[in-house]
Amino acid sequence: MPPSLSSEQVLEARARIRAVAEQQFAERGIEQTSMRSIAQALGWTATALYRYYDSKEALLAATRAAALDRLSAALEAAQQGPGDVWDRSRAVGQAYVDFAFAEPAAYGLIFAYTQPHEDAYPELAAANARSRRTLVAYVEDLVQAGQLEGDPELLGHVYWAAMHGAVVLQMSGKLAADGPGFDAIRREGARLITKGAQPASTRGRRR
Repeated sequence: MPPSLSSEQVLEARARIRAVAEQQFAERGIEQTSMRSIAQALGWTATALYRYYDSKEALLAATRAAALDRLSAALEAAQQGPGDVWDRSRAVGQAYVDFAFAEPAAYGLIFAYTQPHEDAYPELAAANARSRRTLVAYVEDLVQAGQLEGDPELLGHVYWAAMHGAVVLQMSGKLAADGPGFDAIRREGARLITKGAQPASTRGRRR
């Protein structure tokens, strides 16, 4: 990259590159997106782009890591919000849904089948680890508060799988207009999981 750029300018340029890459990965697909197509959208030469990312895989890893970190930040903010453990758990679920529908390109990239190997990209490995923590932390709070029982990591993944499934069904237009809606499906899924994980002494007391 040009030596005249400050570290702040480099970070800004990389963020701009990732934004274009994220959109192209969503619209064209990962295989059909190239460093050249991204450079053209930026009005750059491919050589200029390679100064910031040395391969498409490196750019894909950085773009996915950034998307994961945005999702994690939204969930962490929700978990630290006001209210009791149930209020915060609902806020986490809503933050997840809000992110998915506000940033469908980022959400699609997070769960794309084609993914860089984490071992080669520490930034991506760290973002994935952070994401997994945020999707379990609010369940740990519920278990510690005696509202749920079981393995928090397993329960967190079960809630996550149910929510992700509902989100994908909605995004892909698979929910019929005359059938149950997205909100009803995701809330019923959460209710059933919660009912199964609640200690007998607390059943029926969820707010």
